[in-house]
Amino acid sequence: MSFVQNGEILVRIGARGELSGRCDEWDEVCFGSVRQILVTHGNAVNSIQVAYDLNGLLVLSHRRGGDGDKFDCVNLEAWEFLTGVSGHYGSVDDSGATVVRSLSFATNRTTYGPFGQEEGTAFAFRFPSGVAFGGFHGRSSAGYLRAIGIFVKSKARHHFKPDPARYRTLPSLCSAAGDSMKPL
Repeated sequence: MSFVQNGEILVRIGARGELSGRCDEWDEVCFGSVRQILVTHGNAVNSIQVAYDLNGLLVLSHRRGGDGDKFDCVNLEAWEFLTGVSGHYGSVDDSGATVVRSLSFATNRTTYGPFGQEEGTAFAFRFPSGVAFGGFHGRSSAGYLRAIGIFVKSKARHHFKPDPARYRTLPSLCSAAGDSMKPL
């Protein structure tokens, strides 16, 4: 699936992990440069949450998944960008439910992780020349990140007909100041 957002063509890749069953499905197209990735984990990845630099504002996405035993925060420098996402998926208990077991994030500087346990089926998303990271999508439950995939931004500016869906997406932002959340 591809679509156009703010003049850029984005292509949905993946997901890896639990592709059916009772989970929340979500799409999180990149609203700016990734600045932080927050991960809770233990024997698997419990949740992921991303902070973006949106026109000079640090904006935090929704947390996808649940609580974990450990918490890690990846802080990216202003010049640093994602070049790949990899990990493992499989079962963590006798229920047979598939979850994301581990995640690692590669940048033009280094690799962060692994977060979780490197057990199960390995997967890797790399961003070769000509494409850039465009966001995450996946599935989650109250306890685990169940599947993860990515969006990539193409450097192409034209698309064969029929035209893909077009979105002008700027999220509604709320201020963390004050008792009530008011749109910015």
